[in-house]
Amino acid sequence: MSDTRQFQDDFEAIDASSPLAEMRSEAFERFHELGWPTTRSEAWRYTNLKPLTAADLSMAPSASVDESVIEPYLIEDAQVHRIVFVNGRFDDSLSDIGQLPKGVTVGHLADAVTANTDAVLAHLGSTFDWKADALDALNTAFIEDGLYIHVPANTEFDQPVHVLHVTVTDPAVTVVTHPRTLIVVEDGSRATCIESCFGTGDAMCLVNPVTEIIAGHGAHVDHYREVREGEQTWHLGTLGVTQGNDGQVNSCCLALEGKVIRNAMTGTLEGTDAMANLRGLAWGNGDRHIDNFLRVNHMKPDCNSREYFKYILDDSSTASFTGRIYVEQDAQKTDAVQTNRNLLLNEKAKVYTRPQLEIFADDVKCTHGATIGRLDEDARFYLEARGIGREAANSLLIFAFANEVIEDIAFEPLRSRLETILLDRLPDGGMFR
Repeated sequence: MSDTRQFQDDFEAIDASSPLAEMRSEAFERFHELGWPTTRSEAWRYTNLKPLTAADLSMAPSASVDESVIEPYLIEDAQVHRIVFVNGRFDDSLSDIGQLPKGVTVGHLADAVTANTDAVLAHLGSTFDWKADALDALNTAFIEDGLYIHVPANTEFDQPVHVLHVTVTDPAVTVVTHPRTLIVVEDGSRATCIESCFGTGDAMCLVNPVTEIIAGHGAHVDHYREVREGEQTWHLGTLGVTQGNDGQVNSCCLALEGKVIRNAMTGTLEGTDAMANLRGLAWGNGDRHIDNFLRVNHMKPDCNSREYFKYILDDSSTASFTGRIYVEQDAQKTDAVQTNRNLLLNEKAKVYTRPQLEIFADDVKCTHGATIGRLDEDARFYLEARGIGREAANSLLIFAFANEVIEDIAFEPLRSRLETILLDRLPDGGMFR
């Protein structure tokens, strides 16, 4: 396994005078203490990092790409603020930030750290325990820049922010990037952020993104992460969310392309009458592996949460789902539902699912469930009996299964694009447009 000290030179090259220096130093030491995760860890039981850590890992150097590289990932006919990162570094030439509402900030995390040190440090690393996981600690150790979104109180920030994370791979080494995003939406405000992660080339690489969302009292935040990485990319991402009273956060992870895709999500409802919707759709083919690892913490009374994750697995792909609903003793009247549904299209495909409840309150309504199955033979026969060919019938059933997640995406241009992507993957899928 790769030596955890391999990034020492890169770490020492970071500006030690930054306000983040102490936090980064602590995180780097914590990464060394923990070491690379192994399958002996409960959190990483189904995702084996040995093929990755045995490679020659190297921090990704500065790079640039032509606009033609990002064009296939842009959202057509949509008014968005576009932010582009290449190998984890802000690319101003490809970014396009339009007119922002008064008081709204969309820009460099490094600038925000300098201009508003106390405010940023109060939130950075606050939404999850980054000291508990080596990859989270490694990302924190290498925070130099990133995306910072701040929406002041009582502000309708209607135009979505679309951030594109581009990784330029190198066939000689396995490059590593650590994208970081901090989204702070204060009381009574609204915002939408879309993350698209993709790369150039087919060489192995590690993309280790961390996104944090702090939603104030009465705030509404929509967040989407679209993973369409290269064939040999290991995408090991983390999302942390905290919510205040009466707030609502909707987040959806769409795991569509990549060698290994792991999505760790921690949602904490710190106020009363809050609502959290965490959803996901994953498509596995070839030997792709997908892992969703969730924890939703209900800390106060009268809160609701919904976790709804679907997998479509073909060929010899594998997947795992671990979801825990935690209810604190004071969190009475909690209403939480967790669902994981899996569609296996091939006998070689495998899925492991572990829904979990940890409840310390008495007056709650918490349920979880998981299903694993194949295409419904009766439904297929019904379609074939009405003149729809077998492949087209299969495609229609698969699309209907997946679309239960996609149709919940509030931003119509993104929803339309994802429907097109899915139909293009299905035999005779084009006939249903």
